Amino acid sequence: MDYDNILLELGEFGRWQQMNALILWIPAVAGGMNILIASLAVLGPTNGYRCRNECDVNGSFAYDAFSPSLVIPGYDDSENPDYCKRYKGVNADDGSCSFSKDIVKCTHTDDFAYASFEMEQTVATDNNLVCADDYWVPIIDTFMMMGFLIGSFVFGIMSDKIGRRHTLLIALVCMIGGNLLCVAFGNQWGYGFPRMFGSAGEEGVFVLSFTMSLEYSGVREHIPGFSWVSYSTVLANFISIPFAVGEALPVFYAMELKKWKVFQAAVSCTMVLACVVWFLLPESPRWLIASGKYDEAKKMIEKAAITNKVKLSPEVFSSKESANKEEKEEDSRMPVYGIKDIFRKSQLKITMVMFICWPVVTLLYYGLSLSADKIKMTDNFYLSFILVCLVEIPPYLLLPFIIDMWGRKPLFAVTQLVPGICCIVAAFLTPGTALFAILALGAKMGASAAFNVTFMYTAQLYPTSIRNTAVGICSTVARFGAMMAPWVGKYLPDQGSLPDQLPLCLFGGFGVLGGLCALLLPDTLGFPLPNTFDDIEEIKKNGKPMWQCGVKEKKENDA
Repeated sequence: MDYDNILLELGEFGRWQQMNALILWIPAVAGGMNILIASLAVLGPTNGYRCRNECDVNGSFAYDAFSPSLVIPGYDDSENPDYCKRYKGVNADDGSCSFSKDIVKCTHTDDFAYASFEMEQTVATDNNLVCADDYWVPIIDTFMMMGFLIGSFVFGIMSDKIGRRHTLLIALVCMIGGNLLCVAFGNQWGYGFPRMFGSAGEEGVFVLSFTMSLEYSGVREHIPGFSWVSYSTVLANFISIPFAVGEALPVFYAMELKKWKVFQAAVSCTMVLACVVWFLLPESPRWLIASGKYDEAKKMIEKAAITNKVKLSPEVFSSKESANKEEKEEDSRMPVYGIKDIFRKSQLKITMVMFICWPVVTLLYYGLSLSADKIKMTDNFYLSFILVCLVEIPPYLLLPFIIDMWGRKPLFAVTQLVPGICCIVAAFLTPGTALFAILALGAKMGASAAFNVTFMYTAQLYPTSIRNTAVGICSTVARFGAMMAPWVGKYLPDQGSLPDQLPLCLFGGFGVLGGLCALLLPDTLGFPLPNTFDDIEEIKKNGKPMWQCGVKEKKENDA
């Protein structure tokens, strides 16, 4: 049974495929909600804080009990007052208290009081994750990145074993359960580990939403009026749109729910609604056929034909033994490569470039997302987060219409160079101004586009027998960039001893580096997926020049 042949009669993107593609937007939205939930629940104080001093009476401890200029060194003279130090309080015999010029450093055992800010309570304020303990805020985001790494491995294997539909439900339960467990614990350890658990589930949710939306459909049909744009290319990019919408949703919850436990519980309970897709979605027909479940696949496809209002011929389900025999013979002639072959001399440059570009893309994408409040894209805290999420949508809409015209190489290079240049220029502008916001949001748009291009481009630069291995290794290497993101975007801006321009300059420098390295790659536009390293050498020799738009598609038997 050949699903691609069945699609010739069933239709590649009929009503049945359209309905399933839209249903898969539901878990994609839920997955997006997981990204920024910790950025708000673990939000550090944004308007100042101070530690307890000798003038604070037990039971009466508030940030504004004394004028901040009396208590906090440099409050009047600096844009970055040192909240981790205080003037020493002196109690007089008459019961009054004044402050000397002696400076005392706050310790992690001190009590802290916080000025009013966007949240009333967060994990950071409940556990005093400031001063000597402020490293915990990026550590919690690092737990999220570790969860992504675990999730991509675990749920990828699981979906091949038990099916896409059941694995999607398990991933949803994992994501929701992890976020709810965060509410049950009050400290940073109790939040960090469940956060990793929930993020592993979120990775599974998105990857399965992406995979299933493609597996219901085919790769031959093109959009009417856009002969170069296939439905599969559109689906691969459009599934990221609900994910971006989901990223923005927790910000609206945070506008009203100011206590982190209530906020986290509300967002997590909303994610539960996504579990309804288990009742609505059929199993992937491609997985059923690959697993030998032909009867189940046949029944599902017959129902799909009714929905698509087409009549299938009896021969469409035939096994086509001769075709299968030829395919097996062709597979037997295909060279089998190992992991070490991605480092062979002819392939080493491509691999090294990808080992640079993948971390750069994840650093830019997650760094700009998680640090929207630190970078201050606008003067409005909530608007900054909303914009940094929704600005992803335009590139997802545009990519399908240009990626097969302009080519992979120029698009991959530009989507790193532009964010890099935007970040460097923005670093020397005043945060919150219109030009600063345009540049920062332009950087996020480019990083979002690069994120989608990366997977497709990498898969087209490695032979069939090690393609998934190569993409998996590159994805693993990319997590190093993702783990750096919260440290560059959230930790460095709070270190008063460092220049304010440093975080954006680092983002920009890495972006420019990645973009320049991408220029060393060949363009795969117009070539079939390579089966051997000789095929890749052919791509290197005859790849499209940077300035050329569009090419005539190469056939597999072309010389």
